[in-house]
Amino acid sequence: MESIYKFIEYINESNILSMGLLIFAILYLIYLYNKKEEIENYLGLKLIGFYLLGAFTFNFKFESFTAIIPIGIIIYLAFMKNKERVNCVIKKKASIMGLIILCVGVLNSIIYNNVEYRDRNIPIKNISIKSLRSDYEVIKKELSIDDLASVESLDLEYNKNNKIRRLSYTIKDQNNKTYFISTNGKSYSINTSKTYESEDETFMFSSMGYYNMDIETLLDVMSNTKFKKYENTSYYTAIYKNEENYYENDKNLYIVDLANYSTKKLNSKYPIYDAVDISHMPMEQVSEGSWTSTKTDTYLMRYNIDEELDE
Repeated sequence: MESIYKFIEYINESNILSMGLLIFAILYLIYLYNKKEEIENYLGLKLIGFYLLGAFTFNFKFESFTAIIPIGIIIYLAFMKNKERVNCVIKKKASIMGLIILCVGVLNSIIYNNVEYRDRNIPIKNISIKSLRSDYEVIKKELSIDDLASVESLDLEYNKNNKIRRLSYTIKDQNNKTYFISTNGKSYSINTSKTYESEDETFMFSSMGYYNMDIETLLDVMSNTKFKKYENTSYYTAIYKNEENYYENDKNLYIVDLANYSTKKLNSKYPIYDAVDISHMPMEQVSEGSWTSTKTDTYLMRYNIDEELDE
């Protein structure tokens, strides 16, 4: 079945199907022209016109779908079908061909969307903190994710030996796709949905818009940063959200150097604002099946210091 999916993706993404339909339509119009009943001036252009009339539509966009009204063929059937004209048979066939090509295109679009946005499962061995970036490269290649993919959120739970208990993250790319990626430690599950324009009006990649971090950078930070460890800890939780935060009098702030992923405690008497960060929490078991966090360390990947308060 996967080979069929790949074939559908290939003929659409390489425009082979579109070119094939165009060539078929041209050859069919030539065939109709040669079957003309009478000589008629500009017959070739008229056949093209009837073909385009059959394929003409009005599209109405709604929140989650587009309604396609074949207005061209409606006009033809209502006002032109029974009108006496020269070469009426081949003109009718040209308009019907336009409708057929339209229907094939709509049907193909439905099939391709279902294939393109299908749920995926990608088995990857030895999933761990250290393999997050390389795992993502496999996912990225398999799903043809755009290079500029930004993170909405990331939630990670891992044991003291760096084995992942749970991981989920959400990313968006330039192709108007949102990916919900998660793993149970043995494989990755990916759910893909369409990002509609109304949701994405501020999604500007030239400056990353309101998106503070690309997924590759964040996964590198997660994999390579030596987060502070604690005794009597069952596991750790790391959380990233696409937010800019404000901190004042917080004594558990650490700076992450993105060049080498080293960390340094930040001691500032001034407030921290526009902070892009990871919240890292040790989790202790308090009862059977219940854990709690005793503290939160915040790792800053980008921030500003508000020194104007002294002025």
